[in-house]
Amino acid sequence: MNDKRIQDGEYLRAANLRQRLLRASRAVNNAIVQGLHDRGFSELRSTHTTLLSNLPFDGASLTSVACHAGMTKQAMGRLADELIQLNYIESRRDESDRRAVKLSFTDAGLDLMQQSFAVMDEIERRSANHLGTADFQRLLQWLSEIAVEFEEGPE
Repeated sequence: MNDKRIQDGEYLRAANLRQRLLRASRAVNNAIVQGLHDRGFSELRSTHTTLLSNLPFDGASLTSVACHAGMTKQAMGRLADELIQLNYIESRRDESDRRAVKLSFTDAGLDLMQQSFAVMDEIERRSANHLGTADFQRLLQWLSEIAVEFEEGPE
């Protein structure tokens, strides 16, 4: 492949919807983690947010959380082990299915989540200030519409 095609391809890849969404998602995720570090949760890593953001407050099976996050059960299990060591979540056998492992937040984990909501509020305020409130609300609406469009599957 010649250099011009590589340059054109790199530009097209960087400018496409997927890459822009990924870049924005990474930037927001990094800002959340930094905000949590600033609030004393210094041991938290950005990869931990994958589990934390997919775990319902009433708990769920490891398999369910992994599926919702689009990860393997083994990879989610490693994140769970780390967060258990940090005392943000706990793991126990599911009462209804003794083979399944149910994850749930500890009190420290609920505090972490409460702080993450405060950080997210700051990020959204900053974004609304930058874009203007009306444009920011439109952006949120459009992102929701894109998600719905593609969650429904092919045309």
